[in-house]
Amino acid sequence: MTSFLLDANLSPLTERFLSEQLGIDVVSLARDELGLTDPEVAALARSRGRVVITFDLDFGELYHLLHRGEFGVIILRLEDQTVESVNRVLDRFFSSDLTDLDLEHSLVVLDEDRVRIVRSGDG
Repeated sequence: MTSFLLDANLSPLTERFLSEQLGIDVVSLARDELGLTDPEVAALARSRGRVVITFDLDFGELYHLLHRGEFGVIILRLEDQTVESVNRVLDRFFSSDLTDLDLEHSLVVLDEDRVRIVRSGDG
């Protein structure tokens, strides 16, 4: 089962929602490890076998240019970044068949209406 790492830009309330409501193994950097750079977060995710969930678009660049396929990342591109909106979008994603993909090695971009997926072997 896939494990997740919430970047510090996401609320610990989302960690609680994912864990308690959806039964997902998730830890929050906002609670545990503040002050990490993006490359440090990516290294932490790789070492712990966790997929990063973030608002930070720089993780797309890290994935493409440096670590393609070495870690997974879900980038949230939401106009409404409230906890309620984030939780709704993540609930819809985790309730879909798309989570059967190899998330540990993919880049997923979620917005309010769409899901875009880049797998490690995609060009």
